[in-house]
Order: sequence, then structure tokens, then C-alpha cells
Amino acid sequence: MRMKYFMRRVEVTYEKTPTSIGIPVSKLRKQLHGSVICYPGNDLSSFPTRIKQLREIGTSEIIFEGSSKIGNLGVIGKGCVSVVLKARLKGSDDIVALKCRRVDANRESMKRDFELQKLANSFGVGPKAIIVSKDFFAMEFVDGIKVGKWLQRLKTRSPKKFLRRLIRDSLTQCFLLDHHKLDHGELSNPTKHILIRMDESGNLVPKVVVIDYESAGTKRKVSNLTSVAQFFFLGGWQSRKIRKILGLEGEKAKLLPLLKDYKLKNSLENFEKIMKYIQC
Repeated sequence: MRMKYFMRRVEVTYEKTPTSIGIPVSKLRKQLHGSVICYPGNDLSSFPTRIKQLREIGTSEIIFEGSSKIGNLGVIGKGCVSVVLKARLKGSDDIVALKCRRVDANRESMKRDFELQKLANSFGVGPKAIIVSKDFFAMEFVDGIKVGKWLQRLKTRSPKKFLRRLIRDSLTQCFLLDHHKLDHGELSNPTKHILIRMDESGNLVPKVVVIDYESAGTKRKVSNLTSVAQFFFLGGWQSRKIRKILGLEGEKAKLLPLLKDYKLKNSLENFEKIMKYIQC
């Protein structure tokens, strides 16, 4: 199935897998589903304890659907720490995103990831963290497209209004992370860590969600806003495209002192100076 979304003259197209397999937790089988539940599947000895955890956190169904594949089973994504699946929890028809810790992950539990995301939630950032166990972390499922993929398809003749609102929302959330001393840790390249939301009709809206708090921390100097601003305006092909749409070509150097001032003091005043300069 190929789905298209339009924003005035901006067309966004992405691939959605046609295969969706929903399996009740009670019917998950080691030989059929262990390669996902115990990814990367070289050691399935933890399968029984992981099924027990799924029951304990109230998982009713795992939905094997997504553009990434493990064997013939679809998943939302695969990372260095976890595999992300769609699932349902008991008592709700809503789909959640379920992070499943890799057997070979360099950490013992998903609980730190959960606590850092809960911290972000406390000031309105990130998908809502729901429940956690040692190996699983259920959160709000956000239907959207990663900002990197969207930027690849953005046309230089695209309307300014949507882009301005999108950038303002992105940088506002980064400012909130900075203000609360939570450094995301991976926003120097936010292509896969910022999602643009879709509404119930499948249309993109200029609202974003900052995801993936596996590398986040509260004990280092924050650099969320400066990282994302540099990506949008001072980086490679994507920044050239954005500056052209917003009419900021040739003015790249003027942003640098504003970012330096913000880096020294991430105050609301310095944040608003950046917003004013980029007209967002």
C-alpha cells in the first residue's frame, strides 16, 4: 500500500507495510516469534521470562507490522538497545509502541530509559511513557514521519508557514529539554529522533515529537537546541533547502553569535532572539 499526504503544494509519500499480524501474548511461540522477542535471536533462553514480563505489564497482543523486518515479521524499528514493536495493552484498543530490550544490549534494563522519558513527559516533551519492566517499555504510539525523510522530499518552493511552525515547535521542545537540564544526547543528527505528527485523517501537522531517550542524561551540559538549530540552518543539504524556503540565504553567519549567546546562557530571552532571527 502506498499512501500520500499533502500539505498544500507539499506532497509527502512514504511506504506503509501491507502486512499486519496480530498475535495474542498467550499464543506467542518461541520458534515462531522468539527471533523478535529475544532479538537478535541467537539466544532464546529468556523467552519464557520475557513472556511473563509481557503479561505482568498487561500486554494483550503483539502486532508484527512495520517497514523493518526480522525474518518475515514486521517491526517499527531496530536499534542498538532495542527493537520497537506495535502492541496493545489490556483494557484498551489503542496501539502502543513497545520497546523490547535486545538480548545483547549494553544495559541490563529498560527502566532508566523509562525514567528519563517520564522526566521529559513532566514538561510536555516526548511520547507518553506508560509502563516498564526489565526488558519492555510501553509508550504512546506516535503516527508520523521522521523529519529526515520529510526533509528529503521537501521542495524548495514549499510554503513557509508550515516549515516555520514545524521548526518553532522543534526548537521550543529543545528549549524545554535544555531548561530542565535533560540532554537528549543524539540530536546532533535528529533525522530519526524527531517525528512529525499526523492527524486522524493521515495529514501531516506542524507538531513534532522528540523520541528515543536511550542516550539521554541529566548530568552533562545540555545542547539540544543548539544541535537541532545547527542541523536546520548550518548543516548540509537540508539547511540549504530550509534557508532558501525561508529567505535566509547568505545570512548563515548571523545565526552563529545568537547560538553562542544561547550556549552560554539558555535563557528565554536568548531563545526568543533566535526565533526572531529565523522568523519562526
